[in-house]
Amino acid sequence: MAKRLLGKVELEDITWGSTLLGSGGGGSTLDGLRLIKEMENEVTLLDPADLPESANAVTVAGIGAPKALAEKKFGPEAILAFEAMKNVTAIGGVKIDYLMPGEIGGLNTITPLYVASKKNVPVVDADGNGRACPELNTGLYPIYKIPTSPLVVANKAGDIIVAYLGDPLDTTAAETIARTAAVSFGMLAAFSTWIVSIATIKKCLVPYSVSKAEKIGKAIREAKASGKDAVKEVVTVTSGKELFRGKIRKIEMKTAEGFDFGRTTIEGIADYKGETFIIDSQNENMIAWQDEKPVIMVPDLIAMMTTGGEPLNNADTKEGMEIAIIGIHAPEPWMRTPDGFNCWKHILEKLGYKGAYVSSF
Repeated sequence: MAKRLLGKVELEDITWGSTLLGSGGGGSTLDGLRLIKEMENEVTLLDPADLPESANAVTVAGIGAPKALAEKKFGPEAILAFEAMKNVTAIGGVKIDYLMPGEIGGLNTITPLYVASKKNVPVVDADGNGRACPELNTGLYPIYKIPTSPLVVANKAGDIIVAYLGDPLDTTAAETIARTAAVSFGMLAAFSTWIVSIATIKKCLVPYSVSKAEKIGKAIREAKASGKDAVKEVVTVTSGKELFRGKIRKIEMKTAEGFDFGRTTIEGIADYKGETFIIDSQNENMIAWQDEKPVIMVPDLIAMMTTGGEPLNNADTKEGMEIAIIGIHAPEPWMRTPDGFNCWKHILEKLGYKGAYVSSF
């Protein structure tokens, strides 16, 4: 069985690559890097092609306020959530063999790898979306009818909530339970859910996304060390497209319904001088406009990095910052069904867009 051991350098590359693929969300990069510093053991990464199709993987992630995640040093609760999930599933005769990220992002990719390091559990080279998503119902898991039950939520003190949904596919109920628990736990908790077989990962989710993030991070690191244009290197390694370069003129942000809604206005520089690019977000970047026309939207990725080569999420951007926008085509499972776009429509409508899917690819 082919496997790789991930040390500090590889894990840091994964964090930066995951930040880019997070499309503006996916948790704080700084929190992800902090968890890496707390890892004492290497992480074993496994190729899904080499694994038994009946074996099971599960995800674990943080939920709560970003400020609480940083100030209260999120981490131990993720281990407790995973341990509780293993115990809960064992009662029903289900064995958890591996961990995997539920989505790609600067913190949310690293969280299950942190648990894997602490508990000596291998990680499958895959994730549930190939990007970050703001809601449990905007993802490949609900699109392909993967149950969000059982759901385990844990805090640092070891308080555990186990939820069995009346409808295992009711992601709205699952999100309500998880967020309500997080609030009661002081705006910080970890949750574990989505038990998937290797066969399901291959068929419905995104194999090789962890190693893809690593390749992106490595390309950025090597480009910066050799003085190359990191943006161009990222475009090459992601088969993406440079959409814009400019200086952030204005960031408008409001919090509603438990989400951060933002609009970022970017004034063009160099080849884009005189042009304006606008990104609308709900935690993650949802849609981008140029000359008042949509140029890219979910499920495709609207990725950001400084022109100096540092991937960004929406919590990192500041007015005056010079950035590049890179479009990356959504992984194939998103494009296989109309629901790959339709699950985002309610968000796009809140942001003022009621049209059909528009792609830059």
